Amino acid sequence: MGWLGMVLWPLGNVDQAIRLLDRALSHARKSGHIPSIAWGHAYMCRFAGICRRPDQAGQHAEELLELAREHGLPMRLADVSFYRGWARWCAGDIEGEAGMREGLGLMNEMDYRLCAPLASTLLAEREAAAGRVEAGLATLDAQLAAIEQTGERWFDAEVHRVRGELLLKNRWQDLTGAESAFKRAIEIARRQQARTFELRAALSLAKLYQTTGLHQVDTNWLIPALASFDTRAEIPEVEEAHHLLTTHGSVRKAMS
Repeated sequence: MGWLGMVLWPLGNVDQAIRLLDRALSHARKSGHIPSIAWGHAYMCRFAGICRRPDQAGQHAEELLELAREHGLPMRLADVSFYRGWARWCAGDIEGEAGMREGLGLMNEMDYRLCAPLASTLLAEREAAAGRVEAGLATLDAQLAAIEQTGERWFDAEVHRVRGELLLKNRWQDLTGAESAFKRAIEIARRQQARTFELRAALSLAKLYQTTGLHQVDTNWLIPALASFDTRAEIPEVEEAHHLLTTHGSVRKAMS
């Protein structure tokens, strides 16, 4: 159930994914089976990372920490260190960086590579937010090279999208490189039918065109990405996309 929820969310079945993950953790708790409960919290931490909800990750990481320590679960301790650190760093606690890197170190020691593209992307975002944009780009480039070895491509669209965002934050702002990265992310997301990732990338591209004055290009990418989403979907990108289209007078087309 946990894996299915994590698959459904990128595919655009947002509400169903959230319900399924909640049910998975509820079933695990009722079972009283410690490894299953621990896995349930680990799923929720990863899901929070995909959704970029650090407060939710922090909550589940704290609960998982007690289980992992009490029952000696090294893989879960690695998850806890990374996601707890991510939540703390997002909240402004610079000590969170050490936690993220400790978690990655523990994962590497165990050759525990599950969801490595997600972890590297979250780290790169935090590095950039801390003013180390080039370090963030290096983290993403290293992950893209690793993906060619591992074949773990489920998060490819997000890796390219975030790389585009960082190219816009770099000292030498690379508008062309960012545009290419966003379009690459959209292409990958469409091929994988990952509608939520497509919407994120299309929104990033639309905002790039907005800031560079190319408003007329917004709808070419954003409307198709938004079309299949219910306005009540529990992702902020839907509301943001509708607001942008309304601002530019394109909401009628988006809703048709």
